[in-house]
Amino acid sequence: MSIFITGINQGCGKTIIASGITAVMQSLGYRTGVYKPIQTGAIDKGNYLISPDLDFVAKLDPNITTHSTYLLTSECTPAAAAEIERVKISIDDIINDYNILVKNTEVLVVEGTGGLLTPLKENLFNIHIPLMLKIPVIFIVTPSNDSLNTFLNELNTAYKAGLDIIGVIVNKYPLQSKNSEITSFISVLEKYGNIKVLGVIRYFKDKIFKTDELFTEILNSIDLKEILRMEIPKLSFDY
Repeated sequence: MSIFITGINQGCGKTIIASGITAVMQSLGYRTGVYKPIQTGAIDKGNYLISPDLDFVAKLDPNITTHSTYLLTSECTPAAAAEIERVKISIDDIINDYNILVKNTEVLVVEGTGGLLTPLKENLFNIHIPLMLKIPVIFIVTPSNDSLNTFLNELNTAYKAGLDIIGVIVNKYPLQSKNSEITSFISVLEKYGNIKVLGVIRYFKDKIFKTDELFTEILNSIDLKEILRMEIPKLSFDY
């Protein structure tokens, strides 16, 4: 099973969710992978480049397969970064790498860079990746009035493009908030977005996740079977 994870803003937690899902499934005996087609802000180690997002995944569980087709050091949109670094982005290369990965994994999470309309090159946007790979989409959104407005526009774009949308995961949700904008966020999201909320990940004060802490949060807070559209025998019990 493959899914494409996208968000509407930087820092929404796409990598956290992707790594959490794959780490849990890996622990249950599935061969998993995280594929980041294009990584901007790559770290230059002199003789090689590192994807900070995939490095996080590997540190969480080194058994998870990780790969990025394009590593770009510039911290801007992929289209701008590729132009600066004189790299030609090819959707064919992305499709070829995906096909190799999907043959060697049972659960593959493809993580987009930016939102659906983030440009990758001329006439190629992030939205074209799940369309061409023919894989369903999960949105990650953080609660605020601004993010709701942006998300509804993004969702409208996804529906018009004919994307297969599984649902949305709300990340960084402050459980004790008294702010009505926050407390009503999930119900407003479902009502006006006509989309199912598949999980709510609470807000962590600490930026560093412990592996067992992330495992517990993923297991208890999101519907893995619905997200991955597969039966998971080891999860067929009540928590």
